[in-house]
Amino acid sequence: MRILATGGAGYIGTHVVLDLLEAGHDVVVVDDFSTGERQALARAQEIAGQTCEIVASDIADGAVLREALQGVDAVIHFAAYKRVGESMERPEHYFRNNLGGMATLLSAMVDSGVDRIVYSSSAAVYGTQEVLPIPEAAAGRPDSPYGLTKLQGEQMLEWMADRRGWSATSLRYFNPVGAHASGHIGEPVANGANLFPRVLDAYADARKALTVFGTDYDTPDGTCLRDYIHVCDLSQGHLKALELTEPGHRAFNVGTGRPHSVREILDGFERHTGRRVPHTDGPRRAGDVPAAAADPSRFHQATGFEATRDLDEMVTSAWRWFTQNTNGYR
Repeated sequence: MRILATGGAGYIGTHVVLDLLEAGHDVVVVDDFSTGERQALARAQEIAGQTCEIVASDIADGAVLREALQGVDAVIHFAAYKRVGESMERPEHYFRNNLGGMATLLSAMVDSGVDRIVYSSSAAVYGTQEVLPIPEAAAGRPDSPYGLTKLQGEQMLEWMADRRGWSATSLRYFNPVGAHASGHIGEPVANGANLFPRVLDAYADARKALTVFGTDYDTPDGTCLRDYIHVCDLSQGHLKALELTEPGHRAFNVGTGRPHSVREILDGFERHTGRRVPHTDGPRRAGDVPAAAADPSRFHQATGFEATRDLDEMVTSAWRWFTQNTNGYR
């Protein structure tokens, strides 16, 4: 197939582009490189021994999208802002980019006759939930503007499936971490707002000691619980989602169902490196939920997908990437 990947130069997008190329697909990447990395795509192509077409553009440019969509069989839509904290400070920024950009993409797909899409959604659509693990049937009540944009993106696809007969799959990610086994592609520390890159940044410079946001949650050790999934497992989930071709909109959790606390992550890095993670304890952060863990059974039943990499492999691969690329792709 010929696949268009918006935001394909980002952390998750690059791993998916690599897997698509290795699976024999033709790939077109549209990315404005505001956060994505050209060098990441270059390395992914080198690892795969295949090339992809790269279009440098914002997805708000409908004319560029319509041209890029020529001959495309399906779209994987990654392009979006994704920092929860930033979305609390600049909600309008997220509405304009995440929803406005997606609306432009959907319109361009209609104009180009493309009716299949896999959407990069998020566990942030759920917000705080009382029952764990979280099933897809749980009510969406996001705690941040970022989560709201992801939920509304899914709702847009529901309407496209209903009124246009599209095949649409939304993947609700639960905290992607880690890096490719080669150590050549991963998440640059400078771009990361999540726990793993913050840990690595603290190792690089103790003056950037990370802050543990909240130590008084109703969790076993007082810190937030998250369902971490290795980015290479997550990437394979996208290829599984492409196999779902029937009309309609489907939303799936993509996680492990096995949550880990902030303290457990710090302990994992300290075991692997033999060094303490520079950190301090701080107050809770606006927009954070105490605990989140996926019920991944529905995605497994639909596609056979199962995440297989454990926390040790997540930590080991992240450390390998970091030590081989202390300045990221620079």
